[in-house]
Amino acid sequence: MDGITKAQTNVWGQCVATLTRALRVVISSWGQRVTLLVLICIIMAFLEPRFFRVLNFQSILLAIAVNGIMSCGMLLTVLVGGMDLSVGSMAGFAASTAFVVTQASGFSAGSFIIGFALAIACCLVVGFLNGFFVTFFGLPAFVVTLAMKYLLLGMTYIVTQGFYIMPPPASLASRVGNQVLLSIPIGDSTFSVPVPAAVFVVVVAITAFVLVKTTYGRQLYAIGGNKNVANLAGIKSDSRVQSAYMISSVMAGVGGILLASMNSQAGQQTALGYEGNVLMAMVVGGINLAGGEGGVGGAVFGALLVGLINNAMLMLSISSDLQQFVRGVVILAFMTLNIYTVRASKSLMSSGLGKQRDTQD
Repeated sequence: MDGITKAQTNVWGQCVATLTRALRVVISSWGQRVTLLVLICIIMAFLEPRFFRVLNFQSILLAIAVNGIMSCGMLLTVLVGGMDLSVGSMAGFAASTAFVVTQASGFSAGSFIIGFALAIACCLVVGFLNGFFVTFFGLPAFVVTLAMKYLLLGMTYIVTQGFYIMPPPASLASRVGNQVLLSIPIGDSTFSVPVPAAVFVVVVAITAFVLVKTTYGRQLYAIGGNKNVANLAGIKSDSRVQSAYMISSVMAGVGGILLASMNSQAGQQTALGYEGNVLMAMVVGGINLAGGEGGVGGAVFGALLVGLINNAMLMLSISSDLQQFVRGVVILAFMTLNIYTVRASKSLMSSGLGKQRDTQD
């Protein structure tokens, strides 16, 4: 009997240990994201089977591409302890500028290239101004980029005179966002990989390389961790911060032009409110908004989850007002979970160190 009791106790202990390890994985940063992803898929399997159709996944891919490109840009500003709330307006202004220049020359391919280059130049100027006001005057990034958001909305209205610019379907301005690079047969359907998705992959690869393999990337992390220490180490923090905002604006401009090309129209409403999606991707992706922590993987996964959540709400015919409520709940929930996870990990580390000291004593 004693042997059976001991065996049962060992089995029960192993089950408890396994459940404990599984629970730790689930409540970890990546565990939270994967769990939410699985829950969304399970819920949509019951509520809307069309969610798993190939055509819907193509729509999700396009949404992820635009949000992901803009998220990679904002990631740099967050890493240095800042934020860029002007990315949505920047995207709309860049798209409108490019399309207005293209329209002036009859929507020719050459005029679109010139318009694209001019739009990117405007993005660099705006990004520099954001970084300049943050570093030189010491203004909060939240205030500076929020003000720039409204300035860009007004400038977009001036550029477009309140009208939408709609290039013809055959023009390069429309074909860039809708051109298919690769088609993959899946059963009776075909999964198409569009140009925006390819651009997104290139942007992710470059951003990951810069952050992981270059001195510039390590300096961004150092500035976000402790700017004073970074300055003492000889890092030119002000110029690095300014460059981060310039890159963020450029990525927003590229995303905006691709979005306008996909929809074959550009105007004041283009990418309006996208800063909320990008910020949500930062939070859901586990990026520390205080700076110094996070990576491209988190930003990409965050963009993926945001794309899935937005697509699910659209397919379930949830009203736009209620969608805003859901986004707010998701941001608050993940901020709370991230803080809890950090505190729990620090508590485990301190308790582990305490036990190690007791053992040594």
